[in-house]
Amino acid sequence: MPLVQVNGIERFYQVAGNGEPLLLINGIGADSLKWDPLLPALAARFRVITSDNRGAGRSAAPPGPYETRQMADDAAALLAHLGVARAHVVGSSMGGMIAQELALAYPTLVDRLVLYGTFARPRRAIMDPWLTFVVHASERLDPTSVTLGWLPWLYTPAFLARPEKVEAALARQEPYPPPAHGIAAQAEAVRSHDTLDRLPRIAAPTLVLVGAEDVVTPVYYSQELAERIPGARLQVLERGGHSAIWEYPETGAEALVAFLVTGADDPTASRRTPRSVKMPAATDGDPGASTLW
Repeated sequence: MPLVQVNGIERFYQVAGNGEPLLLINGIGADSLKWDPLLPALAARFRVITSDNRGAGRSAAPPGPYETRQMADDAAALLAHLGVARAHVVGSSMGGMIAQELALAYPTLVDRLVLYGTFARPRRAIMDPWLTFVVHASERLDPTSVTLGWLPWLYTPAFLARPEKVEAALARQEPYPPPAHGIAAQAEAVRSHDTLDRLPRIAAPTLVLVGAEDVVTPVYYSQELAERIPGARLQVLERGGHSAIWEYPETGAEALVAFLVTGADDPTASRRTPRSVKMPAATDGDPGASTLW
């Protein structure tokens, strides 16, 4: 099991594929298995680096609270351990917050940047009670109940209307569930995250990606990000909520590969039709091993 001591903690990571380095950063409570439905398409083009943030999966879970800048330092230390001087970075939800801090603190380290289903500054009146619910659920409920509670927030009514999909998600429990104190520490990182006024300093070509039906990080958050990051491109996926790229992994992989290959700095990119990226049929609409952010 690949573990490395970085930034004072033991961190789990995996590497798949060849090509330009691509770092994928998880959301709250999620581990690296979350990316499995997208991995075949991404690893065919890139050297994909997945890992578990502090507080989740197979990485250490020291006492919190954590900060997104602290977790960005963890990610930078991991890349240094792997000898990676520059990488594309994709961050999902809390991972998108970490990716913002990574791009701000280590501008030469980030090549192209994708911020998926995330924000620069939370609306506290909404996010504070929501995070309190997340933490209390992890402390008091069994894993199946927690998974069931997450599904309506992450997936669309079309997904929830298919009993076989819901049953498969409930049956696919995480083999490395995050400890309750790790969830609480990560929640504090989300609660305190604020890069809004610093976004104009992000130099990396950036794609801001979001599902049109996202109720956790609604489209207005992504519009705010795209408006403040110089040259950023906003792409709203027509189908899907907070987990759109996992509910529709073929579409998700196509959007990621199209941007990472052409880049927002390519003036013709917006006029091109992205190359279709075929995914294994078994992953279509598969929520993967993790149902957290």
